Amino acid sequence: MELELTAPERAVWQAFPRRALVDLGDAEDRVVRAGVIRALLLGAVPAEPGELAALMLVGAEIAGRLDLSYAEIPYPVRLSRCDFTDRIELVGARTREIDLAGSRLPGIWADKAVVEGNLRLAEVRSGPLHLVAARIEGALVLDEAHLVGAPAVEARLLSVGHDIRGEGLRCDGEVRLDNADVRGSVRLLRARLDNPQGRALAAVDITVGGVFNCCEGFTARGRINLSFADVGSQVCFERASLSSVAESTLACRQLRTTELVLSTSEPIDGEVDLRHARLGVLRDDPGTWPAKLRLDGLTYDTIQSPATAAHRLNWLARNRDGYSAQAYEQLAAMYRRRGEEDAGRAVLLRGQRHRRTGQSRPGRLWGYLQDVTVGYGYRPALAATWLVALLLLGTAVFAVAQPVPLDPARPLHFRAPIYTLDLLLPLVDLHQEAAFEPVGATAWVAYGLIACGWILVTTIAAGTTRVLRRG
Repeated sequence: MELELTAPERAVWQAFPRRALVDLGDAEDRVVRAGVIRALLLGAVPAEPGELAALMLVGAEIAGRLDLSYAEIPYPVRLSRCDFTDRIELVGARTREIDLAGSRLPGIWADKAVVEGNLRLAEVRSGPLHLVAARIEGALVLDEAHLVGAPAVEARLLSVGHDIRGEGLRCDGEVRLDNADVRGSVRLLRARLDNPQGRALAAVDITVGGVFNCCEGFTARGRINLSFADVGSQVCFERASLSSVAESTLACRQLRTTELVLSTSEPIDGEVDLRHARLGVLRDDPGTWPAKLRLDGLTYDTIQSPATAAHRLNWLARNRDGYSAQAYEQLAAMYRRRGEEDAGRAVLLRGQRHRRTGQSRPGRLWGYLQDVTVGYGYRPALAATWLVALLLLGTAVFAVAQPVPLDPARPLHFRAPIYTLDLLLPLVDLHQEAAFEPVGATAWVAYGLIACGWILVTTIAAGTTRVLRRG
């Protein structure tokens, strides 16, 4: 076979057994047939004594399909800055480290492959990358790569021993990482994922040991789905740009992570779904909140944000699913843990007002009464204000038009404030209401005070019960 080799192929053939580098970047003849490379990697030439064999080729044009499916390749492979006329087939193969940095190729099919080192695809220009159920014991490096396909990356069930690094990565088509297991981190700083009519990034049920970093210039045109993901450290979209023509832009349903950062560079275009996510820290910015959120079941230990409690109430009001008692109680509990009792009460009060909008007419009426009298139990001073106002009103009226004694034979000195108080407090007997009877129009004032007293008592009781039950 050696006699049939071209000059560049002979150089590669002779360099292989001693791990020598062949650079054809400036050569007139750069063509190396894929069959020659395949023969070398399948053991056509043994390593020289005392040397380690390896394929080290730069700047070549690889003609034909390089098919190494199900092969056992015990050699490191470097085919950097090469132009491939056809895709690479590594389905079910087992190999050492592979370096294709800077190469151009129609695609890579490596489903169920095992790479005992790094898979370096930095700065490649490639068609679809298939890594379904593959295992990479090192890192998957995609820095500054440009991948095109439908999907651009198909890596469901991928296992990576270290990081997936895609800083500056560009994908025209979906990136699929569903059910992947990444022991290190996923780093997509400055990456651009374009699939505006569908999903830009799907990582449902992914497990990441470190961070899932989509910060610092990360751009996604299309939906992102991180539902059911488990990320050990942080999911970050700080200074990222997220948009989608679909209603839902970012799905983090049942996401589990220590910290979620949603301080994007601009308001998120579309809906963010955080239902039943479990977060340690939520970091966001009210200036970049989406118009719609889904918050039912979301739990967090604390929120770090420039948003005030008033801003945060507006955040809850964006919940697409309407009133959620859990969402209000979760936020109030967070404020109470921080010692901000007033903010916690304000949140619970707003929650009752939100709940009232979905009630029947009698329920809404009862709600209004509780609101204006005692603030649903969260504004007890309001009840005292009403009591004082009614006491002053009754005192003024009955001081001018005194009621008449019911038993002249047993005269009792009339005191307008005590009489008014006796009317207002239905469960207290101060011996004034039973001893005197209002006359003329003042009778209606007395009846009104009695009614107001019962309303105050019942609303105070209802509000107190609600507060004690939540406390």
